[in-house]
Amino acid sequence: MVKKNSAVKAALLTGVSFAGYNIGSGFATGIEATQFFASWGPVHGFMGIGLAAILAIITLLVIYNAGYEEHFPDSKSVYSYFFGRKLGAFFDIYVYVSLLLMALAMISGAGATINQYSGIPTIVGASIMGAVSIVVSMTGINRLKNILSYITFFIVGSIICSAIYIFVTTDITVTQGAANVDQYVDDGLMLHAAFLGLKSWYFSSLASVGLLITAGFAWASVTGSLCQSRKEAMLTGIFSSVIFYSTFIVVTYMLLVSTDFVAGQEVPLLGVIQHFMPPLAIVYSGIIIIAIFATVTGRLFSIAERYGRGKKPVEFAIVLVITVVAIVGTKFISFSLLSNFLFLFCGATGVVMGLLLIGSYIRRKLAK
Repeated sequence: MVKKNSAVKAALLTGVSFAGYNIGSGFATGIEATQFFASWGPVHGFMGIGLAAILAIITLLVIYNAGYEEHFPDSKSVYSYFFGRKLGAFFDIYVYVSLLLMALAMISGAGATINQYSGIPTIVGASIMGAVSIVVSMTGINRLKNILSYITFFIVGSIICSAIYIFVTTDITVTQGAANVDQYVDDGLMLHAAFLGLKSWYFSSLASVGLLITAGFAWASVTGSLCQSRKEAMLTGIFSSVIFYSTFIVVTYMLLVSTDFVAGQEVPLLGVIQHFMPPLAIVYSGIIIIAIFATVTGRLFSIAERYGRGKKPVEFAIVLVITVVAIVGTKFISFSLLSNFLFLFCGATGVVMGLLLIGSYIRRKLAK
């Protein structure tokens, strides 16, 4: 019984850390839920979340099981295992380029949040976020995993409490709140996340999973190596997806009942809070900053761990350069447009990665 409970607890903690690793500016600001799900209206939006969760479970089960079985010594060996030497080298580079872009988007999201609430220039808020993230990203995988887990509990708990308050106090249904969503999309005030230029709710769902794979592949493979049993690895894959996409149900609900108030805003979820709970806007701004901080540090750690080769000065230099580039980039492109490009770029490639790694894992199993 102790071992059973231990496996469930460990899987839950790792699953929460995975969600924390992927809950950043896109999630906490609401821009990700808006473009992937809410912009399609309530029916297709919630159907898209369900489809994405199922596809993510399948993919993450493969990644965590492979991590448990192979105990990869570093993230580089993961790519060779799944994709072969040449294609693995390509995806190795691609994933870390995408992580760089995600770090840029998240730091931009921090600046946009501070700007929307207080009017402080975006680059100032982005600089503060970057400086703190540099320090924490150097703490190591185990400590960072625990930090992300507890921060995620706080973030998700805060969002759920806000959603409950809105549900209890408003008479607006998601159908009524989203009545004008198609018009806002046509006017460019809400953007759809596309998949290879194709736009429909199921393609947006695919793109969401692709983005999750791109962002979380390296982290899942490394933490999968920490699993102590196959059961723990399996449960971790399930918990990771269920926890992550359950939070999207809550955020999408909040956005749908508030569409008229958040369309066109760079930080739509902050707009929800500003409308329904104005006194708590400053508190939620802080929550968004914490969410971005949690995810940026994870991204920076993954990049530093891959290319720093265990040398702390090199890892620090890598993180510093990436952060400076991200901060400067916030001066030239808005958060919403940067996020939309990122969803298109990473979503499509992530789907290809997912199909290839599942196929590779099945072939290895059949060959035994």
